[in-house]
Formats: sequence, C-alpha cells, structure tokens
Amino acid sequence: MLNKIYVFLLIVPLIVMFFACSNKKQSQWYDSMPDDLVKIYKEIEKNPKKADLYVELSKYYTNVRELDSALNNALIALRLAPNNSDMYVAVSDVYFAMEYIDNAEEMLEKAIAMNNKNNDAYLKLGMLYLSRADYKQTEEILAKAIQIQTYNPQAYHILGWNYRKKGDTAQAIRNYLVATDQNPDYFDAYLELGFLYHCKLNRLAIDYYNNALNIQPDNIQVLYNIAMFYQEMGDFEKALEKYRMILQINPNNKFALHNMGWIYLFGQEKFEEASAFFTKAIEQDSSYVEAVYKRGYCFEQLKKYDYARQDYMYSLRLVNNYPKAIEGLNRLDKLR
Repeated sequence: MLNKIYVFLLIVPLIVMFFACSNKKQSQWYDSMPDDLVKIYKEIEKNPKKADLYVELSKYYTNVRELDSALNNALIALRLAPNNSDMYVAVSDVYFAMEYIDNAEEMLEKAIAMNNKNNDAYLKLGMLYLSRADYKQTEEILAKAIQIQTYNPQAYHILGWNYRKKGDTAQAIRNYLVATDQNPDYFDAYLELGFLYHCKLNRLAIDYYNNALNIQPDNIQVLYNIAMFYQEMGDFEKALEKYRMILQINPNNKFALHNMGWIYLFGQEKFEEASAFFTKAIEQDSSYVEAVYKRGYCFEQLKKYDYARQDYMYSLRLVNNYPKAIEGLNRLDKLR
C-alpha cells in the first residue's frame, strides 16, 4: 500500500501539468464523460493546484466505485495541501470505502493531531470504531466531538446507532431525540426512531415515520415501513392505502405488490384479488418464491388445483425443499 502511495505522489506534478496544458485531445476525452465529471475537470483546468477540486473529484469516483481513481485524487489533494487536516479526512474516506480500515484510522488520527477541532474527523473516527463494534471507543471519541462542538446532531445520531447496536434501546432513543431537537430536518434520525418504536409495536412509530415523510414525501422506504406497521397491527385498509401510494411512485415495486396480495389473501380472504397481485409481483421478479408459493395457495383455495400444483412445483425449482411448497403438494395429494 505504501509503494502505491509513493507512486501516486510522484506523478502529482505530471497530473497538475496535464491540467495546465489543455488541448484538443482533452476536449475529445471530455466527450465520453458524464456532465458532472466534465464540470469538475474543467474547474481543475482553471485551477490545477486547488486541492479542494481534487477532493471533489475523489468523492465523485468514490460514489461510482472507481476507488483507485478516488485514492489517486485524494492523495493529490493531500500533496497540494499537506497542512490541511481535511485532506487527511478525504484520504481516509477512500481507504474506508476500500475497506482498508487501519489506513483510514491512521489518516483520521493524523487529521485530529493536526486540528483537534476537526469535527468531521471525530465523527468519521466514531463511525470507524462503530464498524468494528468497538462501542466504548465510539462513545469516547463522540463525547470529545460533542465537548468541542455542542451543536452536533450527527454525533448524537451516531451515538444513537451505537447504543442501538449494543441493544440499549432507551439510550438509542434519547440520542436520536437530541439529534432531531438540534436538527428538526434530520431525516435519518426520525427514520431510526420510527423503526425502534415499530419494533415495540408502539403507535409513536407512525409519528416519527410521518416526520421523516414530511422531509421526503416520496420516500418509498418510509411509506413501506408505515404500511408494514399498519399491516402488523391488522389495520389492513391503511396498509393498502400506503402500498398504493408506493405503486403510484413505482408501479413495479414487487414488495408492495406482494404485501397487497398477502393482505387480500390472509387478511380479507379475497383469493382472486390476491392472486392477481402475486402475479404482478412475479412479473417483476420471476424468482420471487414467496409470491409464487402464495399464488399457488390462492389457486388451492379457489380449487384450481392444477394451477396450484404448478406453482408449488415452481417454488421447489426456485428453492430446493421449500417447506411450504412441499406441504402444499402433500395437501393436494391427499385431495386426490
């Protein structure tokens, strides 16, 4: 890894020179690039020694999982601004994405040593410790971040996540609530609160899910969670309403289609309607074994035994020894 870093650092002057000398080939090179990427490169043409632009480029390549290019550009940024602790954070981001966790930790520790008030470095070090399930170190590093910067909703959010993974639901809720108090638009914290109350089958879950939905009205995950809560509580009409909202946003959502079929099948015993929704789910994913089996069960209830047998057999082709399909075939054999 160190040899790789040295190679990158040696080619930095050449890369800067390249951007300083644009030509026709470079223009042709841009033709094959996405517009967002071209925009960054053109800014680098104008300011080839501006470290922040290489950080932006590194983030772009990280997002599209071209991690060697991401690391290359992060190291260029570090070479151009070696006294800026944010550059070490940028390098750590790529190492973390590459799953070089020790390297990421080293970069973050250097960032903090250079600037002991770098909140971003503390937060990311907290996330790194959390990824190792080192709950004690996570709490300690985030406590330092909060001591330096009292208004720190993201620190409280990570702490909430930390306690949730530890199994301390009460502390998780307390920290998520602080995060939302400090930032009333903190979508992820509302979603986590909704989920924790959902697990308790507490109707406060709906309040927190709705808070998240107010921030992102078309978020399918939130709508799905609300629908599932109503479904689990036996409030099938409200669940169906939310699944329909999901299908308005994405008509091909196989999970919403399947769950609507489940409600019509088990909640309302409307077998024709249920089978139609399972068929739509299967059309989206022909390997969706749960939908295939349940459609077979609908056919069995409708006394369409040949169709039921076909779906049970298909379920067994998808999943060897699928227990429910075997049970279904045994029921059909007894009828015969």
